[in-house]
Amino acid sequence: MGKRILTGAVDIGGTKIQVGIVDDQGELLDEKSFPTDCGKRSAAEAMDKIWQILKEQCGRIGIEAGEMRGIGISCAGPVDPEKGTIENPYTLGGWAGFPAAEYLSALSGVEARMENDANGALMGEVFLRKLQKRKVLMITFGTGIGAAFWNGRTVHRSGRFHPEMGHVIVSSGGEKCYCGHRGCFESLCSGQALNRRAAKAGYEDFDVLYERAGSGEAQAASLLDEILQDIRNGVWNLNIIFKPDTIILAGGFARRYFGMIRDAIVSDSCGKEDFVELFEILPASRDQNPALAGANMLFEVLES
Repeated sequence: MGKRILTGAVDIGGTKIQVGIVDDQGELLDEKSFPTDCGKRSAAEAMDKIWQILKEQCGRIGIEAGEMRGIGISCAGPVDPEKGTIENPYTLGGWAGFPAAEYLSALSGVEARMENDANGALMGEVFLRKLQKRKVLMITFGTGIGAAFWNGRTVHRSGRFHPEMGHVIVSSGGEKCYCGHRGCFESLCSGQALNRRAAKAGYEDFDVLYERAGSGEAQAASLLDEILQDIRNGVWNLNIIFKPDTIILAGGFARRYFGMIRDAIVSDSCGKEDFVELFEILPASRDQNPALAGANMLFEVLES
């Protein structure tokens, strides 16, 4: 058996940062997380802490840090993957323009590469499920809505930055989103948006709305039908453009309501084979953070 190839893996989110070492099969050998602290000086401080953790993890595994193939960084976007810079003033305040990949490369002596979190998670799912030859659309229903597409060879990009597919327009109504439009997918169907819509209708949150609709309350059932149509519209927009073989539903909301979202998508696409391909719908992996496993793909894709 050949020597395992080990890669440093970092997932930077707005609330926490995960750091680990993954092998070339996607197995997470060591993992640690710490809270994200935003501010002008905190980006460099976070990178210093990431590097310290990676060194400690390498020591526990029994390798020198310089033996890592590289360090793959998944970060809440926008990011510039070509320059390796964080360009996110929304959830990483004070970090915009920070050269995270260059900084970690200088500290570690190994190459660091960066992707946005949506692409990083998608790469991890593709790697773990061995879907490299398939077209895979991943939609994350969480605090916001993120989407990413694997075209059977690499991730889809629009220039330097990730295409913000969570902001396709699905309705003519709704609150104005920070993207500047009303009726975008995220502003209507993210977890936060659904709780706001439920509260506006007099329910504590979406969970209560869903329960009331299930018990036959007419007002709740009507609002749930409206929400499901917005979800269908959003997924249809992406489905008809990318025509995936596989759709992966990720995020906390999708994990809780996977069956509901899956059934809505299937019912909307049934009998429309002239417009969309036949596809399977899968839940996101739950055993580990796929963005960490996706660190492997940052190097394999670019080296292929």
